[in-house]
Amino acid sequence: MKAMKVVGWVLGTLFVMSFFICMGREWLIQVPLTLALGWVAFLLRVVPEMTWRWGAIAETVAVGAVLGVGTHLFLRRLWRQLRPEEAWPVCWSASLVALIVLLFGATMATVGIGHHVGWLVSSREPLAQSSWRFLPSRVRWENEELCAKAQELSKSGVSDARMVQVLLGDEDEKTRDRAERLYVVPWKGPGGEAGFLVFPRDPISRGWADAVRCGGGLAQDEVIKAAELPRLLSESQGQVAADTAP
Repeated sequence: MKAMKVVGWVLGTLFVMSFFICMGREWLIQVPLTLALGWVAFLLRVVPEMTWRWGAIAETVAVGAVLGVGTHLFLRRLWRQLRPEEAWPVCWSASLVALIVLLFGATMATVGIGHHVGWLVSSREPLAQSSWRFLPSRVRWENEELCAKAQELSKSGVSDARMVQVLLGDEDEKTRDRAERLYVVPWKGPGGEAGFLVFPRDPISRGWADAVRCGGGLAQDEVIKAAELPRLLSESQGQVAADTAP
């Protein structure tokens, strides 16, 4: 019966995790795992990059030794005046010094937590992001959506030079978010038709995510492979406004 309960809990947990992942809410799984085990990954990443200053370490050990010995001598003498029949234990002095060091470390940690909370609250970056937004198909879909929005604004009279500014000030939060993450570069088709080329601003994402070109006399949106994007941009420098070129 115990084995069946364990199997049931494991299967139930896997089902719940799969449900959250399929719904694009994998952060509900990542948050508790990060809180519980995130310090391990942090140490594995940071410790190899640390530079040990042995002089400062020696000074710290010396100051700690002087503090410990001085505290013990002072408290032993004070205790002897209060209770001559009893001796002040060394372990009490060591515990008191350790408590002082612990309080000092806790104070520094509290100040650091306060600073980080302030940065998180004031930052425009979301606390959690779905990894689905980094899938090639999702990036291409967002490119197409923003490209269609740019075409719509262009037909309504928005100039190429003001296109990015208008997109960044759009009422739709999704459009503003995409305009912050994606370049919108105007270009002209063979017959002078207005069109746009949309691709990620992030150089890393640009190395693997496809770009999208719309308008310019094209019957449908054209997908530009990431490897072809640098060549296309170099060929299009003369077809875009100087203040809109990436």
